[in-house]
Amino acid sequence: MTVKFRQYFLIFIFGLLLSACQPTEKHDENLTLNQPSYTLHMGEKGIQDFSKYSDGNVDNHPAGVSFRELQFSPPNLGKLTIENGSNTLSIEHVFSVLGTQYDKNEGIQVLDIDAGLTKEEFATPEQVYQSYVALMKRINQAGWKNYFFTDAPRIAKEDNIKHLSKSRDVIDPSYIFSFEEWKNIINNSPTKSLGYRLYANGVILDISLKRTAKNERNEEQYMLRFSFQSVRYNERDSIPDSDKMTPSEFEQAFKKRLIKNKKYREKEERKAKAEGYHIDEEYIDPDVWPYVK
Repeated sequence: MTVKFRQYFLIFIFGLLLSACQPTEKHDENLTLNQPSYTLHMGEKGIQDFSKYSDGNVDNHPAGVSFRELQFSPPNLGKLTIENGSNTLSIEHVFSVLGTQYDKNEGIQVLDIDAGLTKEEFATPEQVYQSYVALMKRINQAGWKNYFFTDAPRIAKEDNIKHLSKSRDVIDPSYIFSFEEWKNIINNSPTKSLGYRLYANGVILDISLKRTAKNERNEEQYMLRFSFQSVRYNERDSIPDSDKMTPSEFEQAFKKRLIKNKKYREKEERKAKAEGYHIDEEYIDPDVWPYVK
């Protein structure tokens, strides 16, 4: 089973769980109190975390990839603390965690987390919006910043909402949409979703926020997907045969890729300017080399 297939399968299963489980009012009042709490790390310490919480169960694949899982069922969904130094982030209403190890010497390299946006399965648009605001405040307080891949045009924050008209990606996580903006963005999105790409302390975080259902009372259901990737894994995986290179060879390949990506980005930025977008000339790529080398 491929990694992507496995992840889509998990999303399908948890979607069924969401649809099948409707907590009573009494349960709703105690959902937060009943959330079991776990702390997870990336890297070797992440292996120890999963061993402690899941009795050491590992799904090993012949290609050398291994998976470790935690699963939670309503109404007792999980609460996670993803430890990342000063950028530690808490995530509530968790259905599943999938920790992936591609290299036996690197520990947990990817954490994929499926969660609900609200503590209830369905919530009013106003309740959903307040949960979105609370989530973005936690992310900003934890110091996660917008992240552009080195080949991506640096669209300026002033074009944040304009950019959403052609893409689901938010480029200014520090800006929290008003209730009216939030409703318009979700309702007008073909996928009914938003996406963020963030970075902090050697870790890339992709967040997908998607409206998955509405009921007859006009209440809404939202799912969240958090994907934490070590920047070391992400960068090395982008360079063919990086695992076979000497340190010197890898450094040269890394620098060559940066030059190639910059040329491509500048071409895309010229196109964006022609379409009326502003470019963030002050954006500085985080220094990932200490993590990648």
